[in-house]
Amino acid sequence: MRCSGLVIRTGVPLPPASGPARLAMMYQDGVTALRESMRLYGQCYRSISLTWGLSLAHLPSWTSTTEQIHRRGLWTMSAQQDFLVRVWSRARQQLQCNIAALTSPSPWSGGPPAFGRWGHRQYIAMASSLHGSRITLQPSDPWQELEAAARVSLTRAVDAYNFLEDSELSELSHRHAHHVAALVGGLFGCNFEYADDTYWDVCRLTLMHNRWGMSAGFTATRNCSLCGQDIDSCPHLLDTRYNVTVRHDADGACNVCGRLSCSHTAGETVSAFPRPVMSQLQLHEVSVVSRPKDPLARFTKIELSHEVLRNGLGEDPAGRDICCYRCLHPCSGFSQLPGRD
Repeated sequence: MRCSGLVIRTGVPLPPASGPARLAMMYQDGVTALRESMRLYGQCYRSISLTWGLSLAHLPSWTSTTEQIHRRGLWTMSAQQDFLVRVWSRARQQLQCNIAALTSPSPWSGGPPAFGRWGHRQYIAMASSLHGSRITLQPSDPWQELEAAARVSLTRAVDAYNFLEDSELSELSHRHAHHVAALVGGLFGCNFEYADDTYWDVCRLTLMHNRWGMSAGFTATRNCSLCGQDIDSCPHLLDTRYNVTVRHDADGACNVCGRLSCSHTAGETVSAFPRPVMSQLQLHEVSVVSRPKDPLARFTKIELSHEVLRNGLGEDPAGRDICCYRCLHPCSGFSQLPGRD
């Protein structure tokens, strides 16, 4: 079985291997990711309701559909899938009709699209937030903009859980990831990836429930986040605050906090601790572990064998698109690394 994923991040501060400093850093990064995900998730709902005119009462949610599945006694996967596809398809079709109507020129005046006359404030808010998430927008395609916002929200929701797994916010971030994944899968779809004559499981929510990641054996240079020099020879002490001028590198990472999106403004002076930032990394080996040092060092896609697909579908899919509906179903629990905690 082949797989692909992130082994370790470079160019950003990583938490220590253990101890209170690790817990504090993971909590801070997790809360940041959770807030970003919730903000985009809320903007999606606001756009659906205020900009595109679909009543939220007609929009399914992971909680509402899960409750209906239990109330209707739908215990088989096929019965659940039929029900979930039906309720989400109705909402998707209604939303697409509303968007088409509101983005078409007025038949009476030949004027601008209707969405340009109302709800434009919410549209701009979403565009600004997506730009902050480093996504290039195409204002002429509101459906793609809505989808982009939802998928970024899901990515950050999964990041949040990976950071907060051992904190008191674990269950909150877990449930939030289910809510966002249901919106993404229900409105925009979730397919298995087909590449190199192989199908790959790329469902962010499903992969999040596999609680293992990668630990890298490597050598690297540790540079100071404040001056960029080797941290073992630069004048900055790790336990001392320094006044530093904020700058961002070519990738947009902040020299104060190491994040791509933060509240620090280039050119301002702030007080900050120096942090080690890895560069010139040479990878020697990779181990599969239950708690990777880098919380985001996780698998991003896993190969699906032809036998598994044939058994599940009753035939060889032969390269055709296969939809994944697992993010719409009730949670089936986590998979732990065999023989590990």
